[in-house]
Amino acid sequence: MNITSHFISCDWGTTNFRLRLIETETLKVIWENRTEQGAKKCYADFEAQTVLDQKGFYLDYLMSEIQKLPDGHRGHPIIASGMSSSNIGLYELPYADLPFDKEGNTFISKNIPICQGQDLWLISGVKSETGMMRGEEIQAIGLEEHLHSYSEGILLLPGTHSKHISYRQGSFYRLKNFMTGELFEVLGKKSILSNSIETVEWNAQGKKAFLEGFHLGLVEGLTPNLLGIRARHVVEDRNKKDNYFRLSGLLIGDELSYLRDTGENVFLAAPGAIFELYKTGLETFIAPDKLILLNDTILERALLIGQRKMLRLHAK
Repeated sequence: MNITSHFISCDWGTTNFRLRLIETETLKVIWENRTEQGAKKCYADFEAQTVLDQKGFYLDYLMSEIQKLPDGHRGHPIIASGMSSSNIGLYELPYADLPFDKEGNTFISKNIPICQGQDLWLISGVKSETGMMRGEEIQAIGLEEHLHSYSEGILLLPGTHSKHISYRQGSFYRLKNFMTGELFEVLGKKSILSNSIETVEWNAQGKKAFLEGFHLGLVEGLTPNLLGIRARHVVEDRNKKDNYFRLSGLLIGDELSYLRDTGENVFLAAPGAIFELYKTGLETFIAPDKLILLNDTILERALLIGQRKMLRLHAK
């Protein structure tokens, strides 16, 4: 496969699907479409029918979305990362092993030729003895250009399942997983704490409550302080909105507690609201020269840089 002027970026997450037309050299986004047909919903729809096999069903959906691209741009190679290579995706690939380098040379991939010889490349996830990920490995190799001048450190990629990836001189060699986002969802909506929490936008009062919870999680841990969220509401008649951020702080503080005495560089890369929460907590105990902040814009571009690396790798 030769390097083309454009490629089609497919980011198939658990809950969302995103297709973009990308100018290869500049990584300019020419066209974009998002849907809620993530792998979870797509798999449920597949199981509800009996006409197509799993691969055929997903390809049928992918091709229907590709037909929405501008004329003359529907035949470019497609680089698909995320859940497209999972057991609830288009075609399951095994996880590659850590360590992996900044070019992703050890990632497992599969070429699926589609209409008129068009190449679809699926990229595997990565696993270690302590965790696994699909999609974040592409972000990591895309972010590497922001890491290499620091030689080493820990890359934090918060989310539903947060990933902490250790980095040293062009290599990613250790992975930790934390179910922080999912725990927040379960505790806030399904547990006894749900009646003591009210969703609210980030504000000054919320920041204060967040930091109170964060300090408890950082120093004392999660489980000894969880019921305190309910006690604040029932016994002390505290504000449910404050409890929303207090619980968030408690969970994030617990996640980051192992870094309390670290002397390593910490790289934070996260989208909008999550970025602000983690930044607020990390700034309380990580020295400014050791905390490298990579915002939403950088993270968005990193995915495209990583996918372009995969495009160039397979063009050799």
